[in-house]
Order: sequence, then structure tokens, then C-alpha cells
Amino acid sequence: MLNNKIIPDKNKVRKKPKEKVVSARISGIEYMALKKRAKDAGVSLSKFARSVLLTGKVVQRISKSDADILRKLSGEANNLNQLARTANREGFKNVASDVISLRGIMVGIINQLSNDWKSYEKSSV
Repeated sequence: MLNNKIIPDKNKVRKKPKEKVVSARISGIEYMALKKRAKDAGVSLSKFARSVLLTGKVVQRISKSDADILRKLSGEANNLNQLARTANREGFKNVASDVISLRGIMVGIINQLSNDWKSYEKSSV
């Protein structure tokens, strides 16, 4: 005896329609690049963009304090270059203590940046 219950076809189960729209202005070149990446991935542009928006990682811009620290590091690199010139001209013995002192300063700056970025990574997880 046959059961008269209707069994839905698994292939015809309707998904809830998407109802919200997110828009962004992009250049023609960016649009073509997105279309190509979506095509290469074998998905529609909508599905590709949705996937990137939901799973992509946003990289924070560098903060003003980090930019200042990097400027300090650049200045110290300039000082190191000047010490290298002096060492080539007058001999390393005349600048050895300055180089050791500068090394300590540069290591301190690098550690400060490293610690800031490590704590940022932990807070953003």
C-alpha cells in the first residue's frame, strides 16, 4: 500500500531570499578584477563578494603612535648611516661606543613596535 504523504524533492527546497543590500563604489578596473576573481573561483560575483565580506580579514591602518615610532626608527637608521661613514673615514674604534648605544636605542624601538602589534593581534581575535 502506498503512503500518500508528499515528500519534498531535496533539490527543490527553497532557500530564504536575500533581502539586504550592501553597496560600495569601486572603479572599473576594480570591478573587472572582482569579476575575474569570481569567475576563477567558479561563483557569481554576488556569492564571491558575500564570501569575501564574511570571511575576509581587514588590516587596520597604522596608528599615529606607530607612525611616530617608525619615524624614530628611520631617524636612528639615518644616524647609523652617519656613524658608518665616520667609521669608514676615521676607523671603527672612534665610533664603537656610539654604535653600541645606538643599537640599544634601535632594539628598544623595535621591541616597542613588536609589543604594540602583538597586543593588537591578541585584542582583535
